[in-house]
Amino acid sequence: MSSFPSSGSRISDWIRKHLPGLVRRLGLRGKLLLALMPSIVCILLFTGWASYRVSDEFIDIALSRTVRQNTMAVAHEMEQYLDGCRTDLLFFAGGRTDSDSLRDAFSRLMKSGGKPYFELCYLPASGGEPVVLVRQDGTVHAVASKALDRVRPNPFAELDRLATLKPGQVVPSDVLEVSYPMPNKDSANRYATANVVRFYTACPGNGTEPPGLLFLSVEASTLRNILSWYNSRKSPLWAYPRSDELRFSYFLNHEGWMLFQSEDYDKQGSELTTYLAREGFDGSLGKPGNAAAFRPNEKYTAYWDAVATMGKGENGLDRVEETSPQQSGVDFHYFSYAPVQFKVDPAGPPSVYGGVVFVDRSQLPIIAGYKNMDVMLFVTIGGIVVISILIFLFGRILTKPIRELAARMNTLNSLEEMEEIHLPYSGYDITVLQESINNIIRRVKQQVVEIQAKDEAILNVNNRERASLEHERELLVENELSRIPEIVGVGSATATLKVNILKAAQVDVDVLIAGETGTGKQLVAEAVHAHSSRSDKPFVSINCGALDENLLLDALFGHVKGAFSEAKEDRNGAFVEADGGILFLDEVQSASPKVQQSLLRALASRKIKPLGSDRELTVDVRILAATNVDIPSLIEDKVFREDLYYRLKVIAINTPALRENRENIPLLSVYYLKQAEALAGREHLDLSKGALAKLVSHDWPGNVRELVNCITRAAVMAETDVIQPEEIRLESDFHSWSAPVPVTDGESSDTGTQQPAAPDTPQPAVYAPAAPDTDSGLNHRQKEAWDIIRKQGTVTRKEYQDLVGGNLPTRTAIYDLQDFVKRGLLVKKGKGPSTRYELTIE
Repeated sequence: MSSFPSSGSRISDWIRKHLPGLVRRLGLRGKLLLALMPSIVCILLFTGWASYRVSDEFIDIALSRTVRQNTMAVAHEMEQYLDGCRTDLLFFAGGRTDSDSLRDAFSRLMKSGGKPYFELCYLPASGGEPVVLVRQDGTVHAVASKALDRVRPNPFAELDRLATLKPGQVVPSDVLEVSYPMPNKDSANRYATANVVRFYTACPGNGTEPPGLLFLSVEASTLRNILSWYNSRKSPLWAYPRSDELRFSYFLNHEGWMLFQSEDYDKQGSELTTYLAREGFDGSLGKPGNAAAFRPNEKYTAYWDAVATMGKGENGLDRVEETSPQQSGVDFHYFSYAPVQFKVDPAGPPSVYGGVVFVDRSQLPIIAGYKNMDVMLFVTIGGIVVISILIFLFGRILTKPIRELAARMNTLNSLEEMEEIHLPYSGYDITVLQESINNIIRRVKQQVVEIQAKDEAILNVNNRERASLEHERELLVENELSRIPEIVGVGSATATLKVNILKAAQVDVDVLIAGETGTGKQLVAEAVHAHSSRSDKPFVSINCGALDENLLLDALFGHVKGAFSEAKEDRNGAFVEADGGILFLDEVQSASPKVQQSLLRALASRKIKPLGSDRELTVDVRILAATNVDIPSLIEDKVFREDLYYRLKVIAINTPALRENRENIPLLSVYYLKQAEALAGREHLDLSKGALAKLVSHDWPGNVRELVNCITRAAVMAETDVIQPEEIRLESDFHSWSAPVPVTDGESSDTGTQQPAAPDTPQPAVYAPAAPDTDSGLNHRQKEAWDIIRKQGTVTRKEYQDLVGGNLPTRTAIYDLQDFVKRGLLVKKGKGPSTRYELTIE
C-alpha cells in the first residue's frame, strides 16, 4: 500500500525550500520588520484588550451615574410637585370654606399661573352646604348640590377619611377616575371625566363654619408630563445630544402597580398608558380608577425587589439583560429606580408614596467596542513609529551609502543641474542602484528636452490661434437688452452693482460711490441718473480734484458780477445748473476743509449763496459723490469731515476692481475692441488665445480705464485681424527704465510668469529730491512705520499693513504709500503684485 505525503508536510517542505530565498530577497528594512513584527503584534493585542476593558468599565460608570441622576431628578421633581399640592391644600384649609370664598381663591390661583388643579371640594361633616368646584377649559365651575348624586365616585363617600385625619395632615390618594356632570346649551348630559390624584385634609371649623373634609385633586396626566419632560429634549438635565434608543420612565405606587409612563412631551393631553413599561412582563392589567395600570406577577423578583427597596426609601440601579437583543439593538438596559416620598404630617417623617423607574437603552457600549478598533489603529501607528525608530537607529550605518545617494538626488533642483552620480562606495547593491539612477537621469534629460520642444511649439501655435469669443458676444447682445446696458459684465459682483444702482435710482437721496481709479464710478453715477425720476433733468459733473479751492468754490456755487476783480458778469454754479437734477462730485475726498464746510451747509439746507451775493438760493439737487480712497481713514487723520461723510453716504455703492472680477475681462475686451475698431478704422478684429490669456492674467491696477487703453493701443498696432500676445502692450512694458523686481514667495508678475532679473545687467539709478522733514504732515501710521522702512530700504503694501498692525484696509495702505511717493520719500517700482516702494537715493 503506497503512502502519500499529507498537505501539511507539503507546506512545510515548501517553506523550508523557498523561505530562505524570500528572506534573502528582502531589503534591510524588510528583514528588520520581519524580526520585530511579533513584538508589534503582542503590543497591539495587549493594548486592544486593555483599552477595551478600561473604556467598557468607565462607560458603564458614566452611564450608570447619568441614568441614576436622571431618575433621582425626576423623583425629586415629583416630590416637589406633590409637596406644592400639599401646601396649596393647606392654604385653602386655612381660609373660609364657604362657596364664594373657595371659588374666589381657586380662581385667583388659576389666574396667577398656579398648578392646573382639576377639583376643589369641601364636604362638611354635618350641616352646612358642600362646595364642589371643578376646573373646565380654564374656568372654575361650581357643581350644584342637586347634581352631586351624579358625581362618580360620590364625594360624600370620602367623609370616612375624617376619622383618620389629624389637623394639618394631608393624605394623597391613588390614581382615581372621577366624572362630573358639565351640561351646556348644546348637551344636557355632558360629563367631564379625568384620572386624578386627590389630596385630603381636615378642616377643624370655627364658630360660623362646621368642620369637614377638604380635598384638592390634580390630573394624573400632569404628573405624567413631569416624566415626559425629563425624557425630552427640553429636559433641564439635557446637557448633550443622546442617541435615539428607547428610553422611558414610569410611575408606580407602593403596591407595585405601574400607574402611567412617559409619553411624547408635545402630546401632553394624551391618555395614561403603560404599554412600554409592561413590555416583557406578565400580570394584571387595569385597576379601579385607572384602566391603564399594570401589576407584574410575583415571579419577576428583580422588579419586586426594586419595589421593596423603594418602600424603604432607597434608590437603586440594575443592569437587565435584554430578552430580544436583535430587536432592541443592545445586550442589556439600565433599570434605575427611586422612591417618591410625601410628608403626610409636616412635623413627621416623609412616607413613600410611590416610585419612579427609568429604563435606558444605550448603544454606547457597543459603539465603544467599535471605537476600540480606533484604539487599535492608534496602537498600530505607535508600533510603526517604534519600529521606524528602531530601524533608524540600527540601520543608519548600514544605509549610509543609500542615504548619501538620496541626498545627492535631492540636490538636483532643476534639469540643468541633473548630472550623473558617482559615489565612493562599492558593493553590488549600491552599484546596481547607482547605475539604475544614472540611466534614469540620462533618459529623463533626453525626454524632457524633446517634450519641452514639442510643448513650446504647440503652445506657440495654440496661442496664435483665434480665441473663441462667441459666448462673450452673445452676452453683450443680452446686456444691450438688460435694464442697465451701460454696465457691462457678468458674475455676482456685477449683478450686485446693477441691483444697487436700481435701488439707488428708485429713491431721491444722496449716494456715495467708492472704488479704485478706473472702475467706472462716473458711469455708475450716470446710470443712477438715467434710471431715476430726474432722468429728464440736468446731470452736472464736477471733478473736485482738478480745481484748487477758490476755483472749486466758484464752480460749485457761482458768483455775482463784481464779486472779485475778474467777475465781469454773473455765473451760475454747478448747484444752480443742476437744479432739479443731479450733481456728481468726483474725487470728493480732494475737497479742502473750506469747500467741505460749504458743501455740508449746502447739503443740510439745500440752499447756496453765490460768491459776493447776500441772497441765498434754494436748489433742488440730488448729490452723487465719488471717491477712490478710504474716507474713514481720512476722517481718522482729520483730513475729511465726518459729518459731511455721513451726509453723503445715505446710500453707498462700491465699484469692484477689475482684478477681483477676472471673469469679466474677456467680455470687456470684446466690448471695447468693438469700440477700438471704429477709432482705428479697422474691422473684424479678434484676439488670439495668447493675447486673451495675457489680458486675463494681468492685475490691472488702472482697472477698466487701463484695459480700454490697452485694447485701443492693440487695435491700432495690430498687424493682422488677430491681435497677438506681443501686440498687447501693458503699462509695465513701458517702464523698462526701472529696475526689475524679483518675484519671490510664489508671487507672479503682471503677466503671471516669473521673470528673474538678469544678474549682470546694470540697472539705471533712480534719483529723487532730498527727503523733506518726515515729522510734518505724516499721519500716525506713517510715522510709526517710517523708521523701520528707512532701515529696510524697501517695503511692499502687505509689509506696510503688517507694520501698522495688520488690520489696515488695502486702500488706506496704498494711500499712505502713495503719499510717501508724493513727498519724495519713496519711489514706486514694478506693477501689480510685484510692486515695491524703495527709498529715494539722495
